[in-house]
Amino acid sequence: MVHGPISEKHRMRKMKLEYNDTTFRRAFSFTVMRNPWTRLVSGYRDKLSDEETQGADKRSIGVRIVSEMRNISNRSIVRDQELYPTFQEFAAFLVKHQGNNNPHFSAQIETLCIPKAKYDFVVPLEYAGPLSSEVLGKINANVTLMGSYDKASDPRLQKSTIYAREWLSKLDPEIVNKLYSIFKTDFTLLNYSNFSHPDFPLPLYSV
Repeated sequence: MVHGPISEKHRMRKMKLEYNDTTFRRAFSFTVMRNPWTRLVSGYRDKLSDEETQGADKRSIGVRIVSEMRNISNRSIVRDQELYPTFQEFAAFLVKHQGNNNPHFSAQIETLCIPKAKYDFVVPLEYAGPLSSEVLGKINANVTLMGSYDKASDPRLQKSTIYAREWLSKLDPEIVNKLYSIFKTDFTLLNYSNFSHPDFPLPLYSV
């Protein structure tokens, strides 16, 4: 999904003004999904953490997490002292609230409107590169889908994968099980591997 102003003219609410229902039903459509574990870690790093090169894009959510998980009633203290949630606090917060309605932290099937929306292809982000020619060839687009901003091309060696293995293994198993339940449909849709699997975060089938 392309972000913000760049994609606004291509959003469904805009496109529906230009095309009728018959055209939409006949149109070729695809979407991209990601292993929920690496997505969870990547979302935390990019939106909530204090990482120098990422983080704090969703500062208001981070402030809420810290305030709630550390029992700090005055959120100004959290802001003034520049307190950021740990990954453990973020995970516990999601479990407590059965997820979050922000699209960066909710199940992908909700954002993608599955099963109501129908797609010709659901592309695993981990295979976005090699699948680009097959998928985008359908619309005569001579581009390549970028699998990640990470310098490592192999998804198994990327930072969010490494962090996911480390951070998730340190969580209380009960928290991990509850997180899995929240994102279970995302896992099962493409048969995604668990963080303990040697081929994590790849789907458990060959492309």
